[in-house]
Amino acid sequence: MKATFIIFILITFTKNIFAEEQCNITDHYSDFIKIERQNYDGKEYTSAKIVEANEKNCFAELVNKNQVFMDYLLSNFIMDSVHFAKLEEIYDTANLQTVFINSLKNDSLYNYIMSELVAKTINKKIIKDTVSMEKLLNFAVKFFYVLRINEDGNYILKFCSGINAINQTEKKRQPYIEAFCFSAILNHYGHENEFDITNEFVSAAQELYKLNLGIDSNEQLLRAQGAMFMLMRNNDILKNLLINEYEHRKNYLPFILIY
Repeated sequence: MKATFIIFILITFTKNIFAEEQCNITDHYSDFIKIERQNYDGKEYTSAKIVEANEKNCFAELVNKNQVFMDYLLSNFIMDSVHFAKLEEIYDTANLQTVFINSLKNDSLYNYIMSELVAKTINKKIIKDTVSMEKLLNFAVKFFYVLRINEDGNYILKFCSGINAINQTEKKRQPYIEAFCFSAILNHYGHENEFDITNEFVSAAQELYKLNLGIDSNEQLLRAQGAMFMLMRNNDILKNLLINEYEHRKNYLPFILIY
C-alpha cells in the first residue's frame, strides 16, 4: 500500500513537471492577441494589440505583467508572412482575427522570439542571458529621438516604439532589450514622479540650444541626435528608472541585468 502511494506521488510529480515544461505560447496567440479595424482621420486601418490573458493560461503572468513589453515585440518583430494590406480587405471581424492569428503562427521570427521568451522565463529550459547596464543604456537612449528641426530652428522630439534611432544605429536587433527599455520608460513617461523622465528629455533638449551644432540643417540634426544620446546616457534618472523597472519585473524577463 505504501509502495503504491509512493508510486502515485512520483507519477503525479512527473506529470506536474511535464506540464510545466510544456507551457506553449505559440499555439495560443488568440488568447492574448487581438486585431481590430480602426478609423483615424477618415481612414480605416488594422491594428494588432496585446490583451489580458486568462489567468488559467500558463503564460498569463508573463503576458499580463508585461503587456507593453509584449506589445513592442508584436509591433516590431513580425516578418513579411503577415500581410496587413491583405488584412485590410477582410471586413468580417471573426474572419479577420482567424486569418491574422494563422499568419502569425507561420511567422518564423515572431514564433522564435516568443518560444525563447517562454523557455527562459517559464519553462526555464534555456539559461537567461546576462546584460550589462552599458548595453541597456545603449538601447534605451535611442528612444529619446530628435526627429527633426522645424522652420523656426526648434528641435522636435519624439518618443515612440516605431520612430527611433535603433534601425539606424544597431546592426543587430535585440528584441528583449528593446522591448524592456521602451516599456520601462513608457511606464513613467508623462508622469511626475521620482523618475520624471519626460522632464529629463525636455531638459536635455534645452541643453542642445547652448551649442551651435551646424550650419547645414542635416548635419545639425545628426549632431543633435548624437548629443541627445550622450546626455541621456549620463542621466542618473534614466539609469535608476531602468534598475527599478528591472527589479520589479525580473521574474518575467529573459535576461539578468548586471549593474
